Amino acid sequence: MSSHDGSGGAPRHVDKGLADDGDLPEFDDLDEGPPFLPDGNFPPSSGPPPPAPPPPAPPSRPCWSCGEGVPAGSSACPECQESTRHLRLISPGASIDRRFGAGPPLRLGRHPVWGQALAVDLSDDNGRGVSRRHATVELTPDGSVWLTEHPSGTTNGTYVNGERIERGARVPLRDGDVVGLGRHFAFTLLTVEPDA
Repeated sequence: MSSHDGSGGAPRHVDKGLADDGDLPEFDDLDEGPPFLPDGNFPPSSGPPPPAPPPPAPPSRPCWSCGEGVPAGSSACPECQESTRHLRLISPGASIDRRFGAGPPLRLGRHPVWGQALAVDLSDDNGRGVSRRHATVELTPDGSVWLTEHPSGTTNGTYVNGERIERGARVPLRDGDVVGLGRHFAFTLLTVEPDA
């Protein structure tokens, strides 16, 4: 079927088959369902939002003393209660990398029994010039570190950063100090702070 629109142009074709079909609903008669989202899915229901996932557990690192996991930022190990702040004595020449925390002093010398479990045995050639009961290093609860030469003194002296300390003296140490026991053995003291 053709019709003219009155503009004098070519006739226009109109398909009356669709226009006359009474089975098609009017737009107002359509059920109003939930709108589609741009991705084609329905929006979420209007109930309460789902619970947020739990926060991730803080990363942990092994305790320097017992090896159990210590959450980052903790000031003490939850297993052994040892403070995460501790000291390291490092001496590459003697293959020593010893860690210890607050508590009894760490005894240094060539006598194998003097320090019991806390002794650093320097009885081999690396300990040449080290006295049998030479000195102690202590990390106190207030965080300070002290080096104490044995009260009876030592044969070859005790040194901090190349300077000999007085016989039987107790002197403070700082992170990075180099301690000499005699002239042939030395170690560097490192303070390991807990993670921020």
